[in-house]
Amino acid sequence: MIVKKEEIYSWDTKYRLKFINSLSGYKGVHLIGTKDKAGSTNLAIFNSIIHISSEPARIGFIMRPLTVPRDTYRNIIETNYYTINHVHKSFFEQAHFTSTKFTADQSEFDFCNLSEEYTENFHAPFVAESSIKIGLKLIDDIEIKESHCRLIVGEVQFIDTNEELIEEDGQLDLEKANDICVTGLNQYSSVKKMANIPYARKEDLPNFNRKKHPDNVVFDKEKQSYNANLLPYGTNIGAPSISTNNLSIWKSQGINSFNHVLKSKVEGIKDEYQLLLEAYKINELLYNAKYEFEPIIGEVYHLYAKDNRDDNFLSLVPPTTWRRKHLGSFKLNSEKVWKEIKN
Repeated sequence: MIVKKEEIYSWDTKYRLKFINSLSGYKGVHLIGTKDKAGSTNLAIFNSIIHISSEPARIGFIMRPLTVPRDTYRNIIETNYYTINHVHKSFFEQAHFTSTKFTADQSEFDFCNLSEEYTENFHAPFVAESSIKIGLKLIDDIEIKESHCRLIVGEVQFIDTNEELIEEDGQLDLEKANDICVTGLNQYSSVKKMANIPYARKEDLPNFNRKKHPDNVVFDKEKQSYNANLLPYGTNIGAPSISTNNLSIWKSQGINSFNHVLKSKVEGIKDEYQLLLEAYKINELLYNAKYEFEPIIGEVYHLYAKDNRDDNFLSLVPPTTWRRKHLGSFKLNSEKVWKEIKN
């Protein structure tokens, strides 16, 4: 399945939002706590926390465009201090609903039943329910010009965590902490540790062409587990052998022939269905577009995207005469069905 840019922009806005957000895979989930100078607290969920550097210890996160009031951003700019708190299984649903649009004087701590905690006279509030808490001071506020999002970079002032979560090599055991992660905007998953692999050095590069498991051992590479007990047939050397007689050969040949014919027919149906689906999407896109005239059958019209990409419009003006985003050229046939004109 190939999805091109033009098709992506023709999707329903909410569907497209969730699809694109899930493309980057699993992301960590954190709560950022802030407080303004007047004492009003704010708590917001973020899935864009990124490591910047270890010395000095700096962490960043992405703030969406300031097209609407952003209490988290306003409080950080006003006071320079904020906290990052890991989210665990025990309160991930409460954390999710901190994204609700509360007013500036309404604290998400109160509405989502999470507890404020203050440590080391630090101005910003921590989440008491979190077992991994980080206090940060604003270092940089960088605008990403293409999207008008902002990269907020903070320097770690101190960390509050349980000593039992720190492994011998210094890494945090996030599975033991019951951390969760998210795909898209609202699909949460638990964290499960698989293995520790040594630091990658060329001289220590394993021989990936060498088999890790003998041929007589049943091992599922995708799931990284032994699954002989799940198979409907014996897999060890002492298991009964599977043999066929002449009738089995005849049946096998018949099944192969039938499968070939059936597969060809199924592929034909799939191709026809794909064409119908594409025609439906094109006509849905055209009939939902804005235009103030009755289209003439056989005339070529050009579809353009509005600046906000939500309301498309149809025009006779060709794309070579202006700089609007061109989504395609189309004709209306006698059956009132739109057909795309390929250049």
